[in-house]
Amino acid sequence: MSSDLDACAALYVETFTGPPWNESWCHDDARQRLGDFFATPRSHGLGLYDDGEHLMGFALGHEERSGSEDHFLLQEMCVRATHQGHGYGSQLLTTLTQTLAHVRHWYLLTARDGAASTFYGKHGFRPAGRLGVFVRP
Repeated sequence: MSSDLDACAALYVETFTGPPWNESWCHDDARQRLGDFFATPRSHGLGLYDDGEHLMGFALGHEERSGSEDHFLLQEMCVRATHQGHGYGSQLLTTLTQTLAHVRHWYLLTARDGAASTFYGKHGFRPAGRLGVFVRP
């Protein structure tokens, strides 16, 4: 698990410190964030490897109970920049969806405009009708 977490953290930093996100992640902070997600009850993660050794992408989230149904919060997903646009993200989502076939409602947070929003839209995600994201401060 530790080597998987380190590989995911390295890919996360590589992906999200580059364009178009240009965020300021370091390995330790990414490892903490992803480790917290891995430790969440009912978490599910999936890695995609190019030759069985080199991580090309991953998806990570957890199931939550809402009434009589399970919902899935997709917390993080990324594909190595050099492999984006070749169907690997779609492959991750498809496999995770098949694995979690009992889950009807999925949700995630991402910017409304941009490539990520377009990608998720192609996979059936849409902006929530009556829900909004509230932040403080």
